[in-house]
Amino acid sequence: MSQSISQSPLEQPISRPEQIAELATLLSGESVIAFDTEFIRESTFYPVVELIQVATKNQSWLVDAQAFRGSSEKKKGLEPLLAVFRDKAILKIVHAAQGDQECLFTAFGAIASPSLDTAVAASLCGYGDGIGLGNLLKSLLGVNLKKGHARTNWGVRPLPEQLLEYAHLDVIHLVEAGSKLLAELDRLGRRDWGFELSARFEDPSLYETDPDTLSQRLARGGKLDARGFSVLKELMVWREARVRQLNLPRRWVADDQVLMDLAQVRPKDAAHLSAFRGLGKGELKHSSDAILSAVQKGLASAGDVEMPERSRAEIPSDDEKRVIDLLQCYVGILSDQHQIAVKHVATSSQLLPLLRARELGVTGWVSAGLISEGAARLVGDEIHAFLAGKRALSVSGRRVQVVSISS
Repeated sequence: MSQSISQSPLEQPISRPEQIAELATLLSGESVIAFDTEFIRESTFYPVVELIQVATKNQSWLVDAQAFRGSSEKKKGLEPLLAVFRDKAILKIVHAAQGDQECLFTAFGAIASPSLDTAVAASLCGYGDGIGLGNLLKSLLGVNLKKGHARTNWGVRPLPEQLLEYAHLDVIHLVEAGSKLLAELDRLGRRDWGFELSARFEDPSLYETDPDTLSQRLARGGKLDARGFSVLKELMVWREARVRQLNLPRRWVADDQVLMDLAQVRPKDAAHLSAFRGLGKGELKHSSDAILSAVQKGLASAGDVEMPERSRAEIPSDDEKRVIDLLQCYVGILSDQHQIAVKHVATSSQLLPLLRARELGVTGWVSAGLISEGAARLVGDEIHAFLAGKRALSVSGRRVQVVSISS
């Protein structure tokens, strides 16, 4: 290991391009590394990355992301490390990956891949859904992390000693934790499943939600006609461009309900527009013309718009409700038996469709998207047997147990 890149726990984060290059060279010889990010987002649209933590099994480093934000020349200094994050030969371990991947992508245009999300892996290994890093490390390694830095201002420089120590502890144990979870996934035959679910956070489209997708989602409630939906689409184009231009949270410009109200009422002039609550005076002054133009453009193109399919909540009958209650209990038992979070077996919204499509069988369920391939392999036959009347629930002492019923 190069002496110059060795970092003591109380040393300020790496901030020079030559240090990044040296660190990247060291990391490129590893098959597994871990990373984490610290960011601030209370008053911005994009997360503001302040710190990137990187670790091997025995060493951790802090990188001052603040020093590499902004101009393309500054970002260029971080490129050797970003190349390591993109290197397909190096597995990246990360806990609750979505926020960290979003930080890398929106700030530096990078996605870490391949990755293993330890929160996802833990949910497949019986540690529950959404377990925090502290509780996971305590369960896996007997490590106790210090708490109390959830609302820390990571943008201060120099960073206080206690924050430097906390930042290292947040990442230094991740490689070992990932190794233990991978061994457990192998034992359970769920390694591929763990990587498949982790890879969902490697999709850039997750962090580039387009105006049309947002409009479709809002309009599925069925409250807008074709004219209103066409206006909503144009208003969404305006807002999404505006929040990115200002780098402000959506609600600070115009929240979804304000856009829905505008799309329904379709104001014709600035006086009418000024009556809308949720649009600040400053925004009205700057954007009135743009908003009114979006309304008119939407009205003009209403004849060409294709309405989204209205989402209707399926309402079960009384008999179906009783079966669903039993099925939910049974799914919970199966998840306990197989050491897996319930959501990976079947969510509550999946139960009624599964019940109504029981004649399709497990293969048909997968083809119709009613159950995941992983869940089908694990418990599909058991769920189908239950719905076919070949499994029953009984009480033994204080426990509910499953009984097979022969035909």
